[in-house]
Amino acid sequence: MRHDVFISGFGGQGVLLAGNLLSYAAIIEGKNVSFFPAYGVEKRGGAAMCTVVIAAGDVGSPIIGTPSGVIILNQASLDKFGAKVKPGGVCIVNSSLVNTVDLNRDDMEIIAIPMNDIAMELGDARMVNMVAVGAYVAKSGAVSLSSLEEGLNEALPERNHKFIPANVRAIAAGAASIKCR
Repeated sequence: MRHDVFISGFGGQGVLLAGNLLSYAAIIEGKNVSFFPAYGVEKRGGAAMCTVVIAAGDVGSPIIGTPSGVIILNQASLDKFGAKVKPGGVCIVNSSLVNTVDLNRDDMEIIAIPMNDIAMELGDARMVNMVAVGAYVAKSGAVSLSSLEEGLNEALPERNHKFIPANVRAIAAGAASIKCR
């Protein structure tokens, strides 16, 4: 069993928190994991991305040239990384901000989810990352939803634990968006 996912968006969308949460959920399940964050420090709102590799066995490298799964939260990320998805892979895009019409790929599954709209319906636009993680986990089975919920205790600083119930609702909404397909 091996899952690799590349998550990309702009600073402030919670890309790194999403990757960190996936990593903690994998650790909770006793899996091996590699988390490799990267972000543009030049300005707020710059590029943010991370790679997460979850495996039952050894993880050789945190760098994946052609990921089998990607989560794309903004248009610039799709334009830059959409071509890197492995044939047969899955690309989960935030259709609230991303238009896939120019992505000329018929060798992968594209799942468009209005993540910003879902987050706003839940009452907080900052929940886009949790909607995305819920959708990815429901699609891939990389970790369980209950492990994600438990992982929030580690991924979020203690001062933000009061937001865990809202994050859990956003994860569930993301998972539901996959199950409704």
